[in-house]
Amino acid sequence: MALSTAFQTKQNTRMIIGTEAALGTAALATADSIEMPVTDYSFDEINKHSLSVAPPRTGSAGFTQSDDMVKWQRHDRMFDISITFHGTAQAINRVCLALFEDGDGTNTLQGDMPDTTHFKDAVSNTVPVTLWFENSSHAGEGTDMYFTSCLCTGLTLSGDIASNGGVVMATATFQTGYAPTEGTLEFTGGGGTHTVIGDQTTMFNMHDLTVETLNEQDLLLYGFELAIARPINRIGFDNGSNFKPMGYSLGGYEVTGSLTCKRDAESTDAIDTSTPVALALSAGDVYQIDAPKVYVDSSGISFDDDGWKQTIPFRCTYSGAITSTIVSIKTA
Repeated sequence: MALSTAFQTKQNTRMIIGTEAALGTAALATADSIEMPVTDYSFDEINKHSLSVAPPRTGSAGFTQSDDMVKWQRHDRMFDISITFHGTAQAINRVCLALFEDGDGTNTLQGDMPDTTHFKDAVSNTVPVTLWFENSSHAGEGTDMYFTSCLCTGLTLSGDIASNGGVVMATATFQTGYAPTEGTLEFTGGGGTHTVIGDQTTMFNMHDLTVETLNEQDLLLYGFELAIARPINRIGFDNGSNFKPMGYSLGGYEVTGSLTCKRDAESTDAIDTSTPVALALSAGDVYQIDAPKVYVDSSGISFDDDGWKQTIPFRCTYSGAITSTIVSIKTA
């Protein structure tokens, strides 16, 4: 057999998040689908499985394993996908919609979320998404690969004033129990259009921050990280349909992060409390991150030549009514 001439390259791949109508059916609905401004990505191979091996027998014939002791295990597999992208308003909104069902620009995670705690195969739902990667099949250019009914498991925003031109980068993680498909997937939606990269002109940038406060203390911020994560569990499997799941159950959210700032009297006052305090980062009306009830963890010091810096880890919570805000990521 001749050696294949097919290959794939990262720079030849666009990535689109598509909106579905029912769990288990891939779709790129034009109204809410978006071409993501990705800079990096990773996903599991199409034939993902684990080897399940029975223990060897005792006695003279027990030192090796026969072929009937080994099986491919696919009934519990979950495909992992990760994308890193520029923090544009549209991209952040779309991932927030997938992660906690609020992507209207206020992007507020509350204590009573998620609204939906489980999903069933073939039942109508617009929360799961299709992740489409252009030219990513084994056949190479001209054939795509897409992952059906992915649920977002996390979003991390990170900014460093000395890196990436100050642009805030985002990483979103997804999981699906449905095996990926190699082939073409057409847009649906009656002539509408999806959001392309050219429409995403506003990026979150560290140099644009005008408010950088913790516990009402002004900080000189060098960088930050905010991470929202939740677990996903697959339910059951269908032997006759490539071990697709019967559904998913969802866990609760964990919101953590860290700040890196100049070490001074204000940073010391900001962390000198055992009670929850407010965190606010704002670039005017463009971007705002607000967490009203933040617990500060034990901080550290970086003894840098350009001035000592304070690293402040934190955890976001809600207080009082379960409908109160844990964190909001406003993009409008």
